[in-house]
Amino acid sequence: MTLYAGNLVGQTGSDGTVNTGVAANYLKATSPFTNFGTRQLAVLSVAYTGADTTPTIQNSLFSQGVRALQQNAEVYAVYTPGSGAFVAIVAYDTEWDGQVSSASTISDASFAKLEAAVSAGITGTPTVTITQASVTGTTFTFA
Repeated sequence: MTLYAGNLVGQTGSDGTVNTGVAANYLKATSPFTNFGTRQLAVLSVAYTGADTTPTIQNSLFSQGVRALQQNAEVYAVYTPGSGAFVAIVAYDTEWDGQVSSASTISDASFAKLEAAVSAGITGTPTVTITQASVTGTTFTFA
């Protein structure tokens, strides 16, 4: 058994190339800045018609929307709803896009499949619009 060399960066990986699987994101600082050795996160705005803005109401449309999102993406954070929408942070590679091929590539950039899945989980199946934020400085812009 070989001794630990004390340096995980620059070590030969299982496929014979340097850095494979050891420190894939080591010293990276490229946009979107959410995967420093972790999963890439996405900040989403989930807007829907008939959204109530009182999260304390039992089985509110907001509560139903959050549960529907949780069934279709790995949710890290949900923020207080306001004016028919809420913001959530999800793991980018877990968003339901209607595909089962590549786990790291979201093939439905329009979020149509995720929107349909969230809409189906809310009473009355309202129109749901999901947009991803782009971040510049301290400004979040939902396209």
